Amino acid sequence: MSEEEVPVVENGDEAAVAEPEVPAGPQYMLMTDAYPGISQLKDENWKCEGAPNWRRVPGFPIYATAQPNKADIDKCVEQAVKKYDEQKNVLWVNLRQEPVVYVNGLPHSVRNSDDLAGHIVLNEAFEINNIENKMASEIKKAGEFTFCKDLIGERAQEKVPEYKPESGRVDSVNTLSEVFSFATKKEPKLEFKKIPLELNAAPMEDTFDMIIRLLKGHGSAIPVIFNCQGGMARSSVASVIAGIIKETQLENEFNKMKGIVPDEIIDSLRGKKLHPPAPTRDAKDNALMLGEFPVVMKLIADLPEAAEAKQQVDRLINAVGPPNGVENIRETIMMDKMQFDVASDDYLPLLKERIMAQIEKYFMLIVFSLYCKEVGPTGFNKTFKKWLDSKTYREDIAAGKGNWSGTGRFPMIKL
Repeated sequence: MSEEEVPVVENGDEAAVAEPEVPAGPQYMLMTDAYPGISQLKDENWKCEGAPNWRRVPGFPIYATAQPNKADIDKCVEQAVKKYDEQKNVLWVNLRQEPVVYVNGLPHSVRNSDDLAGHIVLNEAFEINNIENKMASEIKKAGEFTFCKDLIGERAQEKVPEYKPESGRVDSVNTLSEVFSFATKKEPKLEFKKIPLELNAAPMEDTFDMIIRLLKGHGSAIPVIFNCQGGMARSSVASVIAGIIKETQLENEFNKMKGIVPDEIIDSLRGKKLHPPAPTRDAKDNALMLGEFPVVMKLIADLPEAAEAKQQVDRLINAVGPPNGVENIRETIMMDKMQFDVASDDYLPLLKERIMAQIEKYFMLIVFSLYCKEVGPTGFNKTFKKWLDSKTYREDIAAGKGNWSGTGRFPMIKL
């Protein structure tokens, strides 16, 4: 899948592609997006009841949220428009790989009937649209719908809960694209995109490039809103990616000020915004909690400038995570590692895969920062994917995966 080949849905319009045959009937089941404990932010300044975990990344025009109720999309957009009223656009990016259908104003994901706890994984926007359209059409014809209530959210758990199907009357049904098409008609500044992002694994190279393609056509101050099911893992990763891009854009904007604004003012602004001093390391700090995984430390040893890239990524991860956000991408790895040490044998393979995937994600964010520092000043005239073709980072992470040195209770994480 290349950047050019991925159909992107804009302003709610469906991509004009041939529809593959989508099985109907009991193959699919609707699952509520809401689940117990979905709302983890208590900050009254950013509270929006119908958009759990709605927040802004401090210091950035970047927002993140769970999938909002239909009636609350406008409220989210209004907050961004008001705060950045001088900007011409507000961007909204849906990051979900799974199809979403709104029934009676509430979002539901489409699940496979034989795997209700698992999310459908699709990387082509047109495939997602096709299933959404088919499900919405069938529900409209039936006049009623069957659904289950989600009990665990986006992170797979050791014990799969028992889901009990319920039924309800249909008053309204809309696809995700229809809902945002309505929103763009109400607010002309709003632009909507679908960019599917992996739930646990590192973003695909094309995904990085699609986010670049979206943001590079706008200034660094254009607000962007990311959403996934719970506004947690995927929204946090996308926020870090966007933060790296926007800091690159801001660096370019500072450079354009030279000769117009005194250098000492530019240097002061650049230092405060883009190059704050690194936090002091405490002797009690856990190396792995700080992201000092062997594959990362080898990268820094081989390429000293990777230390600055890691510092940028860590700073953005901290800004995106608690207390202002809901998930610290780096610390989540260690939480899974601790869970691995006490998990049942049947659960170990899943946790091992998830831990390795998350370290790869962290590693690739650092590599992406290196890319932006090198290619960003030229206006991103080379895609991330093509840039990687001339590097060895793919081989480095593949070698790291082969160095997992334990399959038992207490593996030493070598990735």
